[in-house]
Amino acid sequence: MIKEVKEKELLNILRDLLESKKTSNLRKIFAKTNLSTKEFQEIWKDWWEGETPPREEVDLILVFRGFDEPFLVGIEVEYFRTKRSPYSGLEQVLSYGLFGFDSLVLWHVFAPSLEDKFVERYVKPVRELVEGFNLPIVYIATKIFENGTFEYFYPFSTSFKYSATDLLSNLEKSCINRKNPLLLNDEVQRRRNVLKVLLKIPG
Repeated sequence: MIKEVKEKELLNILRDLLESKKTSNLRKIFAKTNLSTKEFQEIWKDWWEGETPPREEVDLILVFRGFDEPFLVGIEVEYFRTKRSPYSGLEQVLSYGLFGFDSLVLWHVFAPSLEDKFVERYVKPVRELVEGFNLPIVYIATKIFENGTFEYFYPFSTSFKYSATDLLSNLEKSCINRKNPLLLNDEVQRRRNVLKVLLKIPG
């Protein structure tokens, strides 16, 4: 049952679901990628000077086909089954920007058993922060159902159930229009290169 799974288990469910429904532009999906491994540290030390980047684990990584090179999306997933901080994941998703992802996504996933009013109360303050401070992230909030469909609460609200294919297509468009501003930093670009080597991504 979806409502009974833990967050780590949900990441595997989302990875498998998106993998099975992936769009033509989606090349790879990774779940629970540890960027503090010995391999990452060694690649960094072999090729670059200075300190290694902060230690981090990324919940989901989507690799889309870009115009000139792969488009990397880092996603922080927070699963809500009961009361917890509505701001969960904001700090983590912003830190993903240091690794050179093209776009950063905070995905709040709500259990299907939760009432809509409960979800709306949690989405509202996050929406106000993201929009009010013009944060450089893509924020999405959905319920997930047993049949693998999603109901959106942000960036729009509807009772319509969207397939994983629809969600991927919408997410890709949002990410292309919301890029990581830290990519202008040379150090961040070097971390991006190490990330691509670690994930075995060409280009």
